[in-house]
Amino acid sequence: MFGSVRVMARRSFLSRSAIQTCHRMATAMVLFGVATALNTASSNTASSQSPAPPGAEEEYGEFLARPKELASIPANDIAKSIRLNGGAMLLGRKVYDKACAGCRGADLKGSINLHTPDLTDADWRFSGDDLASGGNVKYPSDVEWTVRYGIRSGHPNARGLEADMLAYDPKYRTKEDIKEFGGGRFLSPEEVEDVVEYVLQISGQPADTAKAARGDVLFHDGAKGNCFDCHGVDGTGSDPIGSTDLTQKRLYLWGSDRVSILESINRGRRGVMPAFEGKLKPEEIKAVSVYVLSRAAR
Repeated sequence: MFGSVRVMARRSFLSRSAIQTCHRMATAMVLFGVATALNTASSNTASSQSPAPPGAEEEYGEFLARPKELASIPANDIAKSIRLNGGAMLLGRKVYDKACAGCRGADLKGSINLHTPDLTDADWRFSGDDLASGGNVKYPSDVEWTVRYGIRSGHPNARGLEADMLAYDPKYRTKEDIKEFGGGRFLSPEEVEDVVEYVLQISGQPADTAKAARGDVLFHDGAKGNCFDCHGVDGTGSDPIGSTDLTQKRLYLWGSDRVSILESINRGRRGVMPAFEGKLKPEEIKAVSVYVLSRAAR
């Protein structure tokens, strides 16, 4: 009889244990579903994204990190944890909708009119901090740096300080560029047009062959056009300084047609993104960085 009681007690304990295990597995699957829904949400509109299950944002604790917990944890570690990542994804989407969507688009696809890039592709400008790949592999911490300090924002840690595109027409040159490069012309208007044709050619667009051949020489002439110094010998751009890959017209933030390229060369380009340090909470900066990079193609 005593043995039977022990057997029954053991069975009862196992039953409770099994129920608890199933409950935990079910909860984990729900959270996994939340993360999957956020990662695979439609890129057409923010409203088309699958919403989190009712009450999911209130289930903080064992399976979902509270927002403030993210503040002291490195962004790259947040992305590795189911619990931390789950909290970051929910908070990050809210922050993006509030602080980023106005310029980047509700679908993260960027804006032609505002000259902002598509955040859902695999082409991310500016150097990462990964030593092995020379900065080509990007991590949440790299996005965090950009969000925190901005691009040409005036912050000493801002991105893009080495990638201001010089205005080849001196009347559009900034004071900083005049101080560094002077106020004279490097290319005549006719030579600028030749470079335009070369850029059209390497981006796969119809171009004047004779002009493009002359533009090729000027593009690679270190004493005149010197375009290769930033855009590379093959025109594919440079991640470390954030220069555009000129062989991919879809990446041209200021237009890829003949008129737009001519205007870019003459006027120069220097897009600006504000620094969000002091505007967003530390946990918000980290959460939106994790969220945004999770939506990028790999």
